[in-house]
Amino acid sequence: MHRSRLELEPGVWLDARRAVWLEESRVLAIADLHLGYAWAHRQDGNLLPVSAREDTVERLSALVENYAPREVALLGDIVHRAVLVPALQDELCRLFSSFEKLATLRLILGNHDGGLASLLRECGLNVTLLRELRAGPHLLLHGDLQQPDAANALINEAQERGGRILIGHEHPAISLGDGVASRVRCPCFVVGPQVLVLPAFSPWAAGTEIRARSGLSAFSREAAFDRVVAILAGKLLPLPFPR
Repeated sequence: MHRSRLELEPGVWLDARRAVWLEESRVLAIADLHLGYAWAHRQDGNLLPVSAREDTVERLSALVENYAPREVALLGDIVHRAVLVPALQDELCRLFSSFEKLATLRLILGNHDGGLASLLRECGLNVTLLRELRAGPHLLLHGDLQQPDAANALINEAQERGGRILIGHEHPAISLGDGVASRVRCPCFVVGPQVLVLPAFSPWAAGTEIRARSGLSAFSREAAFDRVVAILAGKLLPLPFPR
């Protein structure tokens, strides 16, 4: 049955709004915001439209209102690139001012976040940037690690605690069709007993087809996956992992 929330195991919930809710720790996890995507491309001479304001803060606010988390963990690639433009500074300020009295924001660095610390200082924001975050038995990080031995060590440690590694970075998506002529690419969660990959929260992220590659990071290449949970029309659709 299609639904907008799915409990993977007791206390670990997937939300069709591209989030994971860790009930016991009261942590809401989101990956790959890529704030300022259009502005970063315009800096490179690519004239992407900037007339429509990003709705990231509003979408996050709705999730925070629903779950009342203790912490909101942003799993890397918080900005697409740390360009010093007023629109991106305003968006970062709105992000922090919206949640400072509701939940603690935990910013985990991703591969796109070089220069984020300087940009936050320019915005007058004193924020600690993390490489990882523990939430109960689970370990939350961006997921761009490339060393298989290091990835396996972290996976094994999480399993010994009875938890998973939660990552972003991959922007996973899956193409679904009606068997005739129509196909649609859907963002998705990729689920295994060791690793849970979140879809990108950014509306700009079209998603990388999981059938077409073996994974960008060592976590995805080393872990075993058994399910995909596609996001289709605001609902979650569990599927077997494509082989």
